[in-house]
Amino acid sequence: MFWNTGVTRTNTNKLILIIVIMLSAMILPSLEIRESLPRVRFDDAFIFGAFAINLLFWVTRRSHSGYGLGFVNQEVQRRAHRAVTIVFSLLFASMSISNLYAVFFLNGTFGLRDVMEFITLAKYYLVITLTLSLEVQEGEFSVLSKTFLLGFGVMLLLTWSQFLNVFNVNAWLTPFFAQSHLDNLVNANPPRVLGSFDNPNVMGIVSVLMMTVFVTWYYFKRNDRLVAVMLVVATALAIKMTFMTISRTGFIATAAVLVFLSVWAMLKFHFKKEVLLKIIILLLVTLAVVFTSPRGFTTRLGEATDPKTSTSIQGHFLRAGPAIKFIQQSPVLGWGTAKNNMTTLVDDEYLLITRRYGFIGLAMYLWLFFRPVKAAWRRISSFNSYNSQAGLRENKTLLAITFVAATVAVLVYNITAGIFYNLQLMTLFAIFMGLIYRIEEESD
Repeated sequence: MFWNTGVTRTNTNKLILIIVIMLSAMILPSLEIRESLPRVRFDDAFIFGAFAINLLFWVTRRSHSGYGLGFVNQEVQRRAHRAVTIVFSLLFASMSISNLYAVFFLNGTFGLRDVMEFITLAKYYLVITLTLSLEVQEGEFSVLSKTFLLGFGVMLLLTWSQFLNVFNVNAWLTPFFAQSHLDNLVNANPPRVLGSFDNPNVMGIVSVLMMTVFVTWYYFKRNDRLVAVMLVVATALAIKMTFMTISRTGFIATAAVLVFLSVWAMLKFHFKKEVLLKIIILLLVTLAVVFTSPRGFTTRLGEATDPKTSTSIQGHFLRAGPAIKFIQQSPVLGWGTAKNNMTTLVDDEYLLITRRYGFIGLAMYLWLFFRPVKAAWRRISSFNSYNSQAGLRENKTLLAITFVAATVAVLVYNITAGIFYNLQLMTLFAIFMGLIYRIEEESD
């Protein structure tokens, strides 16, 4: 495997690279080289740079690939790598066939911007395969957990600074992260925090994904009272971050995840008093956050309840209309990527994928998310929280539960936005996917 050579030859180096990519995707903005060129992300540079060095090393010193890995470890990686490769090969094939069909039979176009679609796909493949090549033991899991908490802390500090405009942060720091959205979002009335992202809706779903981690650990892990209180506080802070973005999609995703995990916990533990008490406590905390949310949040949420007056809902319908017409004309294979002559402003990512790659492409796109859910379910199926010993095996199972719930949030988010075309957001989720593929194939 190409990650077992070069600069990622050792497990420690893989861990360092994953940490750098994770923190870059969580807290660093993209870099503008030239105004006419797409902005470059630091995590892109890290992943493609490491891959290029490894590829060169592999070509010149192929015999050293996989040095230091045991046979069992190599077999685990091989099976996980094969599963990921099949998923991406199917998606790549559907995209390629759609573009060829559009060019030769629909008088479509295919340009440089369309090539970037395949580069984006390659990036996600590299991130996932890098992560699944990591052998996760107690030490690695601890470091990854602390990295996640560090990123959460930085995002928490940044969002509250933007919300309160501490030291006039919105005038000198926020433009560094999101210049194009500063005037109409951060300085809008009401203000919508961005964190380190270019859009408050993206920040909203990231905070929902973070909340999912805390809620899973709160419900499914046997914690002492202090840890349980800390998890409730962390959950409240994550929900508060979502509400400060005033993202209606984030609010719906929050509700979906909380209901999903609460019902799961009740069924898993057969309505035990301890679990019901946890649910009641979390419900009261959530209601407290809702009732203390910014006035702009409740105003914007109420505005969406009337489709006749909601400019947002009307905008969604206006952008979806042309996509639906094109889908009706070519439903199976779509119209290809066609960025040069077709709009990319389709809020529903399912519609956008279907317009581009047809129902076949949509099926492959959905399989990109459902295949790791299948992997997570394999780990979850034998899980018994209160009868198990705390340790790495339990933590990996909890990670699998978190991923299933996080996928629910992503599927909701894609109805009015999209994860696949946001390099910063999807990179974080790709790391998560890689961990799930890895633990699926482990026998511990």
